[in-house]
Amino acid sequence: MKLRLAEQTSEDIDMTPMIDIVFQLIIFFMVASSFVEEAKVFKVSVPKAEAPETISTEEARTIAVTKDGDVAPAGATDKKQKYESLLDLIEELKAYKLQREKEGKEAIVVIAGDKDANYARVIQVWNAIKNAGIRQVSFQVEIGKPE
Repeated sequence: MKLRLAEQTSEDIDMTPMIDIVFQLIIFFMVASSFVEEAKVFKVSVPKAEAPETISTEEARTIAVTKDGDVAPAGATDKKQKYESLLDLIEELKAYKLQREKEGKEAIVVIAGDKDANYARVIQVWNAIKNAGIRQVSFQVEIGKPE
């Protein structure tokens, strides 16, 4: 007489549902990335706003970005006052932040970018401000309808 052994249970995991989900995610990201490409067609005029939020610039540090890509404190009267590198800007802003913290106030920086300035340069300045530890960053705009 032969004895039957108890059925052995299979410990394999069914991969079919996981593969289905992975394929659906791939399709989703492929479709979503095609919309990103279409968004690059639109022209954006950044320097004007109809009703901008105003902040007190008396207590804020204003950084100017010229159309040539020079970065300097707003109101600089000489080319020698521009920042030679973004590291110089970061060091000055760290000192400004420490000074504001000693006074018990928040450090605020306003970026005044020329409307013809390279957008990448404005973003580099913004990243430098964030690297200095300042979280309150605003952009200076003119009041008016976008062109």
